[in-house]
Amino acid sequence: MNTTINEKPLDERLAMLEKTRAWSPRTISKLEGLIRTGDDFSLFRINPIKFSTEKNIPENEAIDLFLFGSKYLLFDMNWNLICPGCSDIVSSFRTLKTLHSHFYCNVCHVSTEASLDDYIQIAFTISPEIREIAFHHPESLSVEDYYFKYRFYSDAKYPNGLRFADVVSKVMKCLSYISPKGKACFDIEVAPGFLSGGDLMNGADVVFEINGETKPEKQNLSLKLMDGKFEPRSGVLSPGKVTLEIENTMDRKGSILLTNLPAGGGAGVLNIGNFLSGKRILTSQTFRDLYRTEVIQGTEGIGVKDIAVRFTDLKGSTALYDKIGDLKAFSLVRQHFDSLGKVVVKNSGAIVKTIGDAVMATFMNPFDAVNSAIEMLKEIEEFNRGLKGKEIILKIGIHKGHSIAVTLNDRLDYFGTTVNIASRVQELADAEEIYITEDVYSYPKVQELLRGLNVAPENARLKGIHEEMKVYKITY
Repeated sequence: MNTTINEKPLDERLAMLEKTRAWSPRTISKLEGLIRTGDDFSLFRINPIKFSTEKNIPENEAIDLFLFGSKYLLFDMNWNLICPGCSDIVSSFRTLKTLHSHFYCNVCHVSTEASLDDYIQIAFTISPEIREIAFHHPESLSVEDYYFKYRFYSDAKYPNGLRFADVVSKVMKCLSYISPKGKACFDIEVAPGFLSGGDLMNGADVVFEINGETKPEKQNLSLKLMDGKFEPRSGVLSPGKVTLEIENTMDRKGSILLTNLPAGGGAGVLNIGNFLSGKRILTSQTFRDLYRTEVIQGTEGIGVKDIAVRFTDLKGSTALYDKIGDLKAFSLVRQHFDSLGKVVVKNSGAIVKTIGDAVMATFMNPFDAVNSAIEMLKEIEEFNRGLKGKEIILKIGIHKGHSIAVTLNDRLDYFGTTVNIASRVQELADAEEIYITEDVYSYPKVQELLRGLNVAPENARLKGIHEEMKVYKITY
């Protein structure tokens, strides 16, 4: 194992990281221990959530640790598209602006549209300037490591608990590199179903249907790898013994992985465990602060299946400006933004934007959004105690649902009906009131959170929404 460390940049960047904020005890030393003593694979596509569990560090702190670590060039951050059918990391992007959600899997032979909630994974790899690892040079890996560690997500499991790698090993018929201008020959036996796979190094796929009666004589199958494609790419074989010959006509190395799957396909959609998703990182205030230039390219955006959106606004702010003057009022409003921002971060949310005196924030789930709203009313009550009558009065609205992450005015934003409803629900609220929709109210543990508060259901017609909606007014 190569553990050669470039000491000077490591010391300098760890010192920068340590000064960034007050970390939990030994957090930096735990990270340094991983960098110095971890094997090459443990430093490749590090999952901050897994790291937090193994090192007993709070999840949000572990995520911040790697975000700052990436900013200080200790790690490279990657956005990975993972196929839900085979766990192949189909594409990997260094920045959000190059990420796209639509992809084709050469193993499963299907096109997929990924959302930020699932199968868009953010992971961190040690920078080669700090420590060189084998996975910085995938072309030098063994074919087993290339496929089962570099290409396939190692923690992927089927619903029945079986590891994907173990299932593939049982149905795999061949796995090999093919040298430039070289040939490879395999004697295999196939059963009814499909002989499926390809060359993930060059993006070439191949699938042969296997049906009919078993042939007693050996069948011959010749494939050519040309310009990143197999010829023929598909066909029909009979069950039985097959001599497979593959010729690589290219000037670069090729590879082949073929599996013999039954006609019914695989064992279901893979579970890739608890990973850092695109949705999670976009609701991180640290990410938004550190990577302000990260935007989503294109006009379509990337879907989010379920996100909690919360709007807050000030009541009577115009009168406040008239009463104490623009400069003093603006200073108070800025202080109010700072106070609310701390509550948002505490509840695993992120401020998306401010619109005048209004603040839009997003959260991973409605529980965090509602909890932040309750804490905000308490925070503002405390904030107002020292204002001698210059009160900041808050009103809040929350909704959850599908949205589209987009770039608006050169910043990450959200678009869609969920955002519009959250904004309209907030407009129902009066001073020190929280309004939430039925979707938020029925979310697990939200009703428990609201015990001791006044909760009044009502039906409301929201501007731009055709159907009447059930909402809940929450007051102390």
